Amino acid sequence: MRPDLALIWPSYTLFPLVGVGILVVGASAPDTTMVLIGLALLAVNALIVVNYAYFTRVAIEGDELVYRTNFGTSVDRVPLGAIQRIDAKRYPGAHSGVSAPHFVARGRDTTVKVNTKPYRLREFAPLLGLLRSTNSRIELDPFWARVAAGEDPSKEIELTPRSRF
Repeated sequence: MRPDLALIWPSYTLFPLVGVGILVVGASAPDTTMVLIGLALLAVNALIVVNYAYFTRVAIEGDELVYRTNFGTSVDRVPLGAIQRIDAKRYPGAHSGVSAPHFVARGRDTTVKVNTKPYRLREFAPLLGLLRSTNSRIELDPFWARVAAGEDPSKEIELTPRSRF
């Protein structure tokens, strides 16, 4: 399963505008440093998009659940028979919200943690079904149980908590 590039659209639409802006300013006032900074920002942005498009994936390889990212240099694995629980861990987000749920497959000795923001949640349903068919003892937390049932639980979560004041 690969990330959905439509969900990371700011990475290839909005973020390059900063690099282009710096590049234009550096080129209009002959400033080599600004031009190099603009080119470096555009190159970093291109590398991020290429990493998501070609080198980031979650898959079952052999008898393990594997998450690869960072051009294949970062690999997390957990044996299918060792997976005990799959949780949806959330972290505090910007503007008092919460992050997208992380897909956390906890094994006996290892854990695979995937940020689901660049993925469509419905794409996890077949993966969850396959994981549960290979290991029926896997416990799903309520969030992933609803995803496995084909529901969309993300719409029921209050993204921005109400202020106390």
